[in-house]
Amino acid sequence: MKKVVLIRSNPVSPDPPVEKAANTLIKSGYKVTVIGWDRDRDYYSENSTLELADGCADIVRFGIKASFGAGFRGNLKPLLTFQKRLKEWLSKNSENYDIIHAFDFDTAAVASFAAKKYKKKFIYHILDFYADSHNLGKLRPLIKKFDFSIINNADVTIICTEKRKKQIRGSKPKKLVAIHNTPDCKVSENTVRVLSEKSCPDKIKIVYVGVLVETHMLEDIIEFVGKNPDKYEFHIGGFGMLESYIAQKAEEYPNVFFYGKLPYENTLSLENDCDLMVALYDPVVRNHRYCAPNKFYEAIMLGKPIIMANNTGFDDIIRENNIGITVDFSKQGLESGISALAERRNEWAEMAQRENALYNKQFSWRIMAQRIKRLYKDLDR
Repeated sequence: MKKVVLIRSNPVSPDPPVEKAANTLIKSGYKVTVIGWDRDRDYYSENSTLELADGCADIVRFGIKASFGAGFRGNLKPLLTFQKRLKEWLSKNSENYDIIHAFDFDTAAVASFAAKKYKKKFIYHILDFYADSHNLGKLRPLIKKFDFSIINNADVTIICTEKRKKQIRGSKPKKLVAIHNTPDCKVSENTVRVLSEKSCPDKIKIVYVGVLVETHMLEDIIEFVGKNPDKYEFHIGGFGMLESYIAQKAEEYPNVFFYGKLPYENTLSLENDCDLMVALYDPVVRNHRYCAPNKFYEAIMLGKPIIMANNTGFDDIIRENNIGITVDFSKQGLESGISALAERRNEWAEMAQRENALYNKQFSWRIMAQRIKRLYKDLDR
């Protein structure tokens, strides 16, 4: 039995890309260990079990207090501590894995050295290209050069959308595969309902569940919804820098609901019970021009019209397939977009049909799981 270690710089509680990859590998007969970073508490390491749909993976978490959304400089010391512990674990356990599957540069830098030193196969999975997703200042060219060297030496490089080929132009991956981060579970009659009992059936429900940071226009949505209490509700879940602010606004506005951190199945349940989804990213940030938001995939699977900023991610797909609306990344653009999509309520059912067809043809997890199985099979040749 081949043994794989998946490495991510968050606690994996939850983390859909890691959990879906782990579950796919377990189904394919691999023994899987996950390494994560718990930023809430300080401890050296804790071992436990990650229960997945088709089996269990061992999970090791390093407890190093840090802040989500604090940026590269704000978390530099904790990040270096995480790198040190990761290096120690990969060294002490070098006989307990055959393949290293590292997510993003903040795990791949150490993992690539370990793979070379201990003669292991190495998969580099890029969800966010580090040089474009962090404020690195003068270090950016150096980090980008280092990142390209990791790509060039990896046995396989995974990108989260074909559009990211432009982002890593100049690198020379040995093998490049696109794995979209699409959901692999459905909402059924047995799914636990999360939607607040205080929600009004007649109001248009906007929903966002994810990292709560300033760059997603959450504050502007709250302000807009708060000014229109008779027409809209905003349902928010997740964690991050804006947690306290959002919790306070949920107390202030009766049509704003905050659910905190949610398991993934509850996230899908909440989104399924709402009407409109948002995936708003500032196009000024380089990484956002190529982003593949989880919310996009969840929206097309669930059949929910989506609002996305122009010049980010899949804005062209939204326009070409008429499955939502794209807006300028501004307060005025947001408010006009929500109002315009609300006026097209009689089109939502047709949008849902187009979204489901698009999901099943191009983006379903069934398709992505086959790509993972194929690339792992090719590693053994």
